Amino acid sequence: MSTSTPAPAIPGTALRGGAFRALAHRNFALFFWGQFISIVGTWSQMLAVSWLIWRMTGSALWLGIANFALHVPCIFLGLPAGHIADRHDRLRLLTFMQALCMLQAILLAWLTLTGAVKLWQVIGLGFFLGSVYAFEMPIRQAFVMDLVGKRDLLGAISLVAAMFHFTRMLGPTVAGAIVAWKGEGVCFAFNAVTFLALIAALMLVRRGQMHSPARTTEPMLRSIKEGLREAKRITDAIPSLALVALLAGIGMQFTTLLPMFADRVLHGGAVELGWLMGASGAGSLAGALWLARRKSSEGLFPLTARMAILFSATLILLGLISSFIAALPAIFMMGLTLTIAFSCVGTLLQNEAGDHMRGRMMSLYTVTFMGFFPFGSLAAGILARSYGSQATISGAGIICLIASAAIWGKARRRTIA
Repeated sequence: MSTSTPAPAIPGTALRGGAFRALAHRNFALFFWGQFISIVGTWSQMLAVSWLIWRMTGSALWLGIANFALHVPCIFLGLPAGHIADRHDRLRLLTFMQALCMLQAILLAWLTLTGAVKLWQVIGLGFFLGSVYAFEMPIRQAFVMDLVGKRDLLGAISLVAAMFHFTRMLGPTVAGAIVAWKGEGVCFAFNAVTFLALIAALMLVRRGQMHSPARTTEPMLRSIKEGLREAKRITDAIPSLALVALLAGIGMQFTTLLPMFADRVLHGGAVELGWLMGASGAGSLAGALWLARRKSSEGLFPLTARMAILFSATLILLGLISSFIAALPAIFMMGLTLTIAFSCVGTLLQNEAGDHMRGRMMSLYTVTFMGFFPFGSLAAGILARSYGSQATISGAGIICLIASAAIWGKARRRTIA
């Protein structure tokens, strides 16, 4: 691997160790703040899309279909995306992906603001965005290592997670108010504008200060097989990915049903939906900041398993709640535990993978997460239409609790043996 000169500290900073040491890398600081602005817009659009579909159809099934369309491309494109991330220039690829995301937001805003929007257009544009995400996510996750190196990787990942989930708290809360005031189209237009900040940040990155790994030269199929073998080699990678699949495919479906839950159970509207999504984001922020305080990457899988079990128990509780005030702390705890679990798995894979394998490891993580989510969304929509959102949410929690305990127990027995 050819390594460039380490990035110098930002002049005048007083960052000392821990997570915030990553911000001393100029390139990472640019990337961090560009993402901050962009992801506020992304979360705003996600709420607006969910509420638009619910307002147009009043159907939990269509919410599930929309989530299926957004996430299903990753099943087919995720592993090839990892090969591309390890073979080609990540900086150029990432910049191009942001431009495509901005184009999608512009089209969605134009259709909505002109009153021409149709359900099939919303779902079709969601499928297009999901196809872009299938490539963008592993590239972006592997790109963090290029900016900070292995020494500051855990801190950088934790900071990105904290930022991501702070915007997850901020964006939907603001978007709920905007939708109630001016409608969904304004949120889509706002999202389109915010992509300019990240594109500008990427254009200011200095290549000479990047930690550039060697690129794979293998054919795609051989490259993908090598990535799968690498995952088998890494201790606890398989049970960790199994927990990701469980939480994404079953546990996280409460997010698909939140518009229905806010409307029919809590008797609220877009503002209340924004507060619920904001509570999840606040919990995620708290979890990311807690994880950022860890000084070691040891024990990541046991921590992932404990968080999965705690999340599952809280999910069961959420399905029994019919009060808006009581729902907020439950969703806060769910955001906290999910963030810790997913961040631990991402860090485990990046820390243990070879430098030339990092993109493929992140693509495997992305496929596991996004590949199971769409089928869970369809199932959640169908079940909620027949049994209601509360029964569906609690049922998902029971399944997750049993399966999480089983995965953890099996992994512990294997380790002892």
